Amino acid sequence: MAGIIPSSVGPSILTRSLTGDALVDFNLMKGDVVRHQFNPGYIFLSYLVSFVGCWTTLRLLHRRTSHRGYYNWYLLLAAAVSMGAVAIWAMHYIGNRAITMLDGQHELQIQYSAGYTGGSFFLPICVVSIAFYLLSLSEEVQIIRIAVVGLLTGAAVCGMHYLGQGGIANYYVSYEWPYVLGSAFVAVTAATVALGIFFYLKHNWTNNWWKRALCAALLAAAVSGMHWVATVGTSYRLRRQARKASGLGRQGTVIIVLCLALGCCITLITFAVIGQRVKSRSAHQAQQVVLASVVFDPDGKLLVTPEGTLPSRKIAKTYLEETYDEIFDVDHPVFSWLYRASHHWPGIVDLIPRMKAHLRATQEGKSSIPCTDESPSGRTALDGGEDQVDFGTTFKELFCVAASELAESTQEPLERLGVLFESIMFTGTIDRGQKKKSGSMDDNLSNAEQGQLQSAFGRGQLLFLVRQASRQDALRLQASGFSFAALTNIVPSLAHSMEVSPNELSVQLHQIQRNLSSESMLPPGVHLACYVLRPRVHGRWDVLINRDHKNLLPSVHLTQSRLSSWQMDIVKELDDMTASECYLYLQDRRSHAESQEEAFLAELDDAISSLAGQIDHPLFQEARFLARSFSIPCQTSASSRNRQKATVMMFRVIADAHYSSPLNGRFEFGSSRLFRAQQHVYPRSPDHGAFARQVHLQFAGLAEARTSTSLKSGQSSPIRWSSVSTASPTASSIGQSEREPRSRKSLASIADARSLSKKPTFGSKAHGFFGGIHVQREVSVDINEVQDHREPGRDIELSPYGAHSEVSVAPADVDTFADELMMLMMEERRQQSAKRQSSS
Repeated sequence: MAGIIPSSVGPSILTRSLTGDALVDFNLMKGDVVRHQFNPGYIFLSYLVSFVGCWTTLRLLHRRTSHRGYYNWYLLLAAAVSMGAVAIWAMHYIGNRAITMLDGQHELQIQYSAGYTGGSFFLPICVVSIAFYLLSLSEEVQIIRIAVVGLLTGAAVCGMHYLGQGGIANYYVSYEWPYVLGSAFVAVTAATVALGIFFYLKHNWTNNWWKRALCAALLAAAVSGMHWVATVGTSYRLRRQARKASGLGRQGTVIIVLCLALGCCITLITFAVIGQRVKSRSAHQAQQVVLASVVFDPDGKLLVTPEGTLPSRKIAKTYLEETYDEIFDVDHPVFSWLYRASHHWPGIVDLIPRMKAHLRATQEGKSSIPCTDESPSGRTALDGGEDQVDFGTTFKELFCVAASELAESTQEPLERLGVLFESIMFTGTIDRGQKKKSGSMDDNLSNAEQGQLQSAFGRGQLLFLVRQASRQDALRLQASGFSFAALTNIVPSLAHSMEVSPNELSVQLHQIQRNLSSESMLPPGVHLACYVLRPRVHGRWDVLINRDHKNLLPSVHLTQSRLSSWQMDIVKELDDMTASECYLYLQDRRSHAESQEEAFLAELDDAISSLAGQIDHPLFQEARFLARSFSIPCQTSASSRNRQKATVMMFRVIADAHYSSPLNGRFEFGSSRLFRAQQHVYPRSPDHGAFARQVHLQFAGLAEARTSTSLKSGQSSPIRWSSVSTASPTASSIGQSEREPRSRKSLASIADARSLSKKPTFGSKAHGFFGGIHVQREVSVDINEVQDHREPGRDIELSPYGAHSEVSVAPADVDTFADELMMLMMEERRQQSAKRQSSS
């Protein structure tokens, strides 16, 4: 419309067109369709805003682990806001900002009412919240559930668009139905495909950042595509001119939208920083001694963090070996201590604060462990720094503190954290993106099962605390922000973070899973077993054990619940016979035995044949029978109060050192020291109490230990404390023949005389670490300095001294059948060696 409008038309509001040579009368334009055009810059900006919102949404949904727990509800709300407020609502208003009415006159541009604008903000948030919640009800990716979520997401996009369009205050808006249906189809289809791909990748733990970005791009295309398809089929009829200070201004809308988009960008940057820190932490831990938690749910899935890693804590940078031939492996005495400690956390938990205080003081240089005669160095260091007196003791503290921190991170009490697995995995064997550093995989796997790998195979070591979670525990862990993933899906990313071979890690995790899922104790009754020892270098010994349950020997279960006296008489006749001799003797005696005796002889014959078949090696034919039955712990029902025992008859033999570790598919040679430690940690073992008291005697006063360089007059001299046992040598002392490093002997610590001048008082603050009344045997020296009250001229032999002592006996473990067998075989070996020397 050009030219001047006649005055007879009535009050007119005139404005010049963009060309400057015409005036427009708005009164004549009311009800007419106003032409419009699009700004390409705002179109691109609208898609970019939607993409940022969708990417943030998928990043938040990636971290969701369940539909329970405040953590997951927070993520659900944040994802809904990111999707509804940014990806949908903000995109819509930035997109409408690209619409230029007529020639860009300010009075003709689209203006919105605050009510509809606010309603369109909350509508998509509520709808996508419901969609995302429904999707989190199950961990399985189901097509029907994905279709419902895609339909709801598409409905949220369409609903917000048309509700927002309804808030246009100065235009009547009309739509063409083909474009309405087409826009809905685009929104639902693209959203379903994008979310379906994303949750499939999430379920399989293959959703890398670039895959999430592609899914976000497709989801943003669903939002933008719906908007522009619908906009092309939209007509605008002028209702009234735009009013100043009426409704939500165009610039104000843009500012709000950009603020929301900036919030999403900050969220993405935060997650990127967290992800980079996790990667950096994993790279460092691959070169350190690390403690990791391995938890399986009833479905056999593994507990992982939202980043797809095992919950873990650093113990130390490295283990300080004191000699060239010392290796920290499963045969190390410190590892045996850690193994026993993990099976009795209640005896450790109250010492954790003291251990933390001592480590903190040591690191700050305010405290040091005193020098011993064997190691004169007084330097202290943590995390593999300078050499330190008795680093084994420090490492025990570091292990317990790391376990405590790991329990806090998983929101579990330390007592339920799990037990130490009987293997150490070497990490850092593969540089990221490179091939294995040295050695074939088969060789390394074979050695890894024994814990015999040298440090050259890897730069770090990984210890596992393992346990089986109940269904309730699994749900609670998921509500806390952890996920459970199938091993086939999570192993590749775990192996990458640990810098190990996926096959090697898979073997280790499946072995842990088998160990947790089956019984690791013998059933009650009579058993026939074989105890095979194999010598190793440096005075160490291996024993033939079950590959899945390293606390069990090769054995056969007999039908008898116990042996009667006449049956024991038959067993005694087999004493010191080899397996082949026993077989021939039983065959000969069965020929003239009575029916009852013949049945027992036949069962013994079958048991020996079955045991020979299990071992499947000529070595068994050389094993000699021991006419003595051992009583060992066995499976006990939870309701049973009586501790049941299994009766075990034993063949024993010492193999040559050249026999390979995996003797066959069922058995392998493992650490004899660790095997003996495993016999102390069965449920309700009385050795738990003795071990806890020994730990308290060793560590309780450690935080107060201080060195004394000079003594003042009237002060007490420093007292050197050490664990003392007055018991005679027992079978457990045979373990000393397996040479231990000098620093692994009992800890000697110095305490202030004021802390030693009081008698031990249970329940007092000074000795409250016992946590109650402990009936124990220990050696303690109580020294009191008193003034000299001797009368003049009195003989010194009849005078009371200024100090007195109280002595008791330290607790000792009860010898197990493994200790007794070890002592017996070492004695037989010594006698055979003496005979050979005398004959020569």
